Amino acid sequence: MKYTAKHFREGLPKWKRQKDPVLVKVFYRPVSFFGASFCANHGISANTVSYFSTIVAVIACGLFLFNSYPLHIVGAALFNVWLILDCIDGNLARCVRKQPFGEFADSMSSYVLVGLMGAPIGVALYFDGGLIVGPGTFWFILIGALASSSDSLMRLIYQKYKNTERKLADMNVVDIGYDQRTDTSQVGSLKIRIENELGIGGILSFAVLICTIFHALDILLLYCVCYYGLSFLATALIFSKKAITAARVNAEKMPQ
Repeated sequence: MKYTAKHFREGLPKWKRQKDPVLVKVFYRPVSFFGASFCANHGISANTVSYFSTIVAVIACGLFLFNSYPLHIVGAALFNVWLILDCIDGNLARCVRKQPFGEFADSMSSYVLVGLMGAPIGVALYFDGGLIVGPGTFWFILIGALASSSDSLMRLIYQKYKNTERKLADMNVVDIGYDQRTDTSQVGSLKIRIENELGIGGILSFAVLICTIFHALDILLLYCVCYYGLSFLATALIFSKKAITAARVNAEKMPQ
């Protein structure tokens, strides 16, 4: 079978079209249809694209560590290449073939990119300066590291809560019922829409490029530390409250 860009365009589910951030709809997704066509016709799987995008993420962040404005531009451009690859692996998984651990490979790529990006961008700002601070401002490196670590901590807290909840459910201590959330059911969620639009899969990749070109990485890092920092605080508070409430209600069920 010869795969074409039209095949992937027509194979994109309605719910996914609705869920995609605006910039993805306008640019990244249409470009990814041609990339998916190339990959499918050359036997390149969705997981392979995901793992390759992880390598691209590492290189993109690493280029910001050099005292070279052109390399910073290349690194920023690779952020956008990464997002196209992220769309490609989804196209392949939906329209060609899903693979075991596909969700893991896809998620790892984004975790690596966000987890590494903050401090290197702070280093680039240290070299080049920004709109509100000049070169040599080292504390923005710490702001970048805080932004990235906040995202990682948010994910760790969420995953640890879910793992603990599942373990307690297996011990009949808590009743978690059935998780009815799906990609299709979250299309209309305001929270999901905000996350999609403001995160690395939405406006942020393009913002990295624009802010790098116009020497505005200080604005970018302030945005990141606010966005990821507030997300971390909200996650910590929400799941701490859920854990405290569940512990109080189910205290007597805990085996000695």
